[in-house]
Amino acid sequence: MKVFILAGGKGTRLWPLSREKYSKQFLRLIDGKELLESTYDRVLNLVEPSDIITVTNSDYYFYVKDICSRFSREMEDNIICEPVGRNTAPSIAIACQYVIDVLKSNPDEVIFVFPSDHMIKPIESFIRYMSIGKEVAEKGYLVIFGIKPNRPETGYGYIHLGDNMGKFNIVNRFIEKPSLEKAKLYIKDGNFLWNSGIFAFKISTFLEELTHHQPEIYSIISKGYESAIKNFEKMPPISIDYGIMEKSKRVAVVPVSNMLWSDIGSWDALYEIREKDEDGNVLIGDVYPLETKNSLIFSNNRLVATIGVEDLIVIETDDVVLITKKGNGQLVKELIERLKAEKREEVINHTEVFEVWGRHKTIEDGDHYKVRRLFVKPGCLIESEFHRRRMEHWIVTRGLGELETNDKRYRLKEGDSIVIPNCSLHGVRNIGDTPLEVIEIQMENSYN
Repeated sequence: MKVFILAGGKGTRLWPLSREKYSKQFLRLIDGKELLESTYDRVLNLVEPSDIITVTNSDYYFYVKDICSRFSREMEDNIICEPVGRNTAPSIAIACQYVIDVLKSNPDEVIFVFPSDHMIKPIESFIRYMSIGKEVAEKGYLVIFGIKPNRPETGYGYIHLGDNMGKFNIVNRFIEKPSLEKAKLYIKDGNFLWNSGIFAFKISTFLEELTHHQPEIYSIISKGYESAIKNFEKMPPISIDYGIMEKSKRVAVVPVSNMLWSDIGSWDALYEIREKDEDGNVLIGDVYPLETKNSLIFSNNRLVATIGVEDLIVIETDDVVLITKKGNGQLVKELIERLKAEKREEVINHTEVFEVWGRHKTIEDGDHYKVRRLFVKPGCLIESEFHRRRMEHWIVTRGLGELETNDKRYRLKEGDSIVIPNCSLHGVRNIGDTPLEVIEIQMENSYN
């Protein structure tokens, strides 16, 4: 048995905490762990580390690798980095070809597919339902897990139950995100489940259905994993739901009724699952609510104080404050599209950006200068770079490093200060056992 973790999604409805270059699977929203780390913890109850394959993209590769390194080298080695985003059907197809060509898996092996950013409790229920799903998948079905709804949610897709086969049902049909009126009717009917986005099937079953319903994708992966990666961008961008599940006649659903599940797809969803105070508030960070009720208030760095409000969502980050009424969570995606059209940097990056060598945080950004804090991980190197019009002033606040500029080397320790003129090739390595922290002041020259 193998597990595929899909970790390339953008999570735009959790903006401004989730951004294009740092999506929600890397956020610590539940239990103090990144959602991806919690996902790994959960699936390690099903398989060994060597059986976990993560599919992501180049923007997220180093985040994923860093989290995998906390578990095992084998998980680090089994990361597939997609050249471009093509949605879930191509992602799962390329992962199937990977386990066949690289891991030498049997085509009749069962595969589980999990999103990287869900919350699922308790673990005992999770294991039990996954065991049922494996049994059904071994019968030759494409299996999806359906969650018994507890409210008329318009942000989820629904599954209409067909014939009852004991531990599972045949899927009658899939319904995309419905209107509130229709969602209420589905709840009253009792024969509709939320689409969890969790799948199980034999590799051979999936590939057979791929040949029937997405022959263009199958044609590309059938030439082998290495060739498929090179031609990945030629695959049609389509989800497994639209591309396979809605077309196949071999789809079964395992109903899940006594397990807490959320895809944490919006701020409203986070409010639903977090513990609330006596006034119905979810308070995260440095928050002071006065006569405030039934609100989600998140503070990243600053004190956030509210007076006499209710039913609000307030999210504070270094560079953005989002304020909206509860229930408007789905409109965040529309806001993002408008901000993208205006090319706002706040959609893409936080003030803190992660790199392979560590991270850097912008403290201030002026017309001709920028102040950043650099954090270089032990043993890591910022590759040599060259700035024609920019000089830099570095002040070491912690750690031990070695700066190489032109043909000279300088040993840097806490309290040291050095100026790097423009047109100087320079790079720095952390040669200590703790992070190397540097305050960097960039000054742009006005001449050509």
